[in-house]
Amino acid sequence: MKRERILIIDDEKVLCRSLAIEFKDEGFDVQTADSGEAAIDIVTTFQPQIVLLDLRLPGMDGIQVLEIIRKHNDEVAVIMMTAYGDTRTTVEAIKRGAFNFINKPFELEDVKQLVNQAIQNLNRNREFEYLKYQQRRFYRFCDLVGESSQMQAVYGQIETLAHTDDVTILIRGESGTGKDLVASAIHFRSQRNKAPFMEINCASLPESLLESELFGYEKGAFTDAKQSKKGLFELSDGGTIFLDEIGEMPLPLQAKLLRFLEKKQFKPLGSGKDLLVDARIIAATNRDLESAIKEGLFRGDLYYRLNVVPIYMPPLRERQDDIVLLADYFIDQFCKDMGKQPKQMAPEVIAVLRHHPWEGNVRELRNVVERAVIFSKGHTIGLDLMPPEITGRQPADEDCIQVEKIWQPGRSIEAAMSQVESHIIQDALKKCGDNKTRAAQMMGISRFALNRRIDRLNGLEKDTG
Repeated sequence: MKRERILIIDDEKVLCRSLAIEFKDEGFDVQTADSGEAAIDIVTTFQPQIVLLDLRLPGMDGIQVLEIIRKHNDEVAVIMMTAYGDTRTTVEAIKRGAFNFINKPFELEDVKQLVNQAIQNLNRNREFEYLKYQQRRFYRFCDLVGESSQMQAVYGQIETLAHTDDVTILIRGESGTGKDLVASAIHFRSQRNKAPFMEINCASLPESLLESELFGYEKGAFTDAKQSKKGLFELSDGGTIFLDEIGEMPLPLQAKLLRFLEKKQFKPLGSGKDLLVDARIIAATNRDLESAIKEGLFRGDLYYRLNVVPIYMPPLRERQDDIVLLADYFIDQFCKDMGKQPKQMAPEVIAVLRHHPWEGNVRELRNVVERAVIFSKGHTIGLDLMPPEITGRQPADEDCIQVEKIWQPGRSIEAAMSQVESHIIQDALKKCGDNKTRAAQMMGISRFALNRRIDRLNGLEKDTG
């Protein structure tokens, strides 16, 4: 678990050292300073979340230090340490953004209590900002675009399900088709739209972290659990939980999710008490869950609970009438975001976009358009701004991989296939700027699956090297 960072600023070295020892023992990452000037140098590199600041310091006083700290980062929780005669100055410090204050001399437990209150306040602020981000994300980016018959069918399902806000939904489709947009649209068109929309990718975290993120934990549930934490299920009470890549959820968590779907109850880690939560579950997957059930990787009973109402998101190649419409939409959005003049596509660009297979679906189209807008200079987006895989231009010889170069008589097929797999992974990482999450999505696998493949290929290289 990530440790909270605390900076202690006081010219009383004994007090400063004592506080540092105590908070290090509590699991904090601690630094100290004996003057305001020294503290300012530390703030920029250490980036503390909490500051214990003495009001009276040599040179720069506490109020001046407070103002500089708040100017650098207005989310830092600053607790002023003051003498009893400094009431007026203390009030001034609170007005200037201090979180709280404590009078000297003080009891250690009182300081710890104030620090814990500051941490809880920071966590609430983070949660609030996350919810605001989700709201902005929906209204700005999550509007579905398309006029094809396939998308008209999806719109109809969204409207129906938005008014049936207790039904569990499973959204299926290839990676990049916009399954998350459908989930957002259902939530924000439903009666739950004033409550949180919580989204998590089940493939993005290891099992232990995924469980704590979903269900929360009690203080002392594990070694680093210094404070209780609410999970997404509890935070989404009254709203919607979107579980993306549900097919990657570990089996133990599948059992816990099934219990929630049946009883609307769950136990946080380390708790013996059930919590009752009213939250709608929307799940999504690009995986063949029926095959996963046969392989013992997905629970059949959970599948039937999730698959009450399935929605199928068609791949972009099945809705070619929407390609140009989507491209124009993305061009308009990116031009506005980047402060550029409006642009249009040249006729030859429209032609190649229509004939491209779009294995990465809408996400691939969006990336192609974003790159074109970034590098465009005039009013028109021409073929010169399209990548080779769109225009059909042949890459250079060094970028090609040919059968006669990877296999010769006497070489095993496993070694040859590993070389092909390595080339595909390197090419995907190159196209995604070494972003493993995006590369995995492009190849239709999870990030964890990608890491496992890379580790296996690296192991093979060592064995043969």
